[in-house]
Amino acid sequence: MIVSKEEIDSWESKYRSNFIKAVSGYKGVHLIGTKEKDGTSHLAICSSVVHISSEPARIGFIIKPFTTDGDTYAAILETGFYTLNHVHKSFLERAHATSVKLAAGESEFDSCNLKKEYVKEFQAPFVAESNIKIGLKLIADVKLVESDCHLIIGEVEFADAKEDCIEEDGRLDLEKAHDIYSADLNQYASAKKFVNLPDAIAEDLPNFTRKKRPDNVVFDEESQSYNAKALTYGTNIGAPSITSSNLSNWKSNGITTYNHVLKSKVQKIKEEYDLLVEEYKYNELLYHAKYEFEPIIGEVYHLYQKDNKDECFLSLIHPETWSKTHLGSFRLSSDKVWSKIEL
Repeated sequence: MIVSKEEIDSWESKYRSNFIKAVSGYKGVHLIGTKEKDGTSHLAICSSVVHISSEPARIGFIIKPFTTDGDTYAAILETGFYTLNHVHKSFLERAHATSVKLAAGESEFDSCNLKKEYVKEFQAPFVAESNIKIGLKLIADVKLVESDCHLIIGEVEFADAKEDCIEEDGRLDLEKAHDIYSADLNQYASAKKFVNLPDAIAEDLPNFTRKKRPDNVVFDEESQSYNAKALTYGTNIGAPSITSSNLSNWKSNGITTYNHVLKSKVQKIKEEYDLLVEEYKYNELLYHAKYEFEPIIGEVYHLYQKDNKDECFLSLIHPETWSKTHLGSFRLSSDKVWSKIEL
């Protein structure tokens, strides 16, 4: 399915927002910890953290300060310090709830039952439940002219990670840390590491056109796993061969059955169409009829033909009480559609 810019722009706002946030893929989820000079601490959930540089060690994130994270943005500018705390499965719901709007002076730490932690006299609070935490000093506040957002760039003052999550080459095992990822504001997924690949060097590039495995080896490229046991048919050389049987009778029965089903569906569509046409005709007749009152929803009204037979009129009078030509009885629904009823 290909959608153009014009189609995307025409979508309902919430639908468009969900699609665009998810189409860029999963992002890491963090809690930004800050503390105002008056002592009020804040937490804000964030899924826009990006690597800026390794030398010096700098990390950035996108914030929309004037509509969503005003307290966080103000505290960062006021103190110049903040923390980034990885979000894990064990406290995901509480982390998600930090997006709540609180009254002035209230803290997301308290409302979401997350424990504050201070490390090495660093001004901003950390989330004690997090296995990987970073303390940052504000370096730059870059306004993105294309939107109301700002890119906040911070220099890493120190990092705190569980030792068993740090691998020999310096990588972090985010699966072991139980990290959470986000596709949009409400959809989350867990990390699952499946391979480490070497650096790409031109002279060492493999021949990607050559088959990695023999044809008799069953391997699913999508899941990157050997899935012979999951298949409903034999895959090894000694397995019974798959042969085609005489399909003439099966096809003939299938065509007969399908024609019967299709004919039934066509007949049902025709009946629904006839009912719709009938409904349209008497609704048009009723809305052009003469009456000097506003019909009440749910009340039953009777349609009569005038003596000159050129006009109709609507009345509450039951057809058995006089000799006018009765054309039908109707009830008005809440969506202003007349439905015919049997007396």
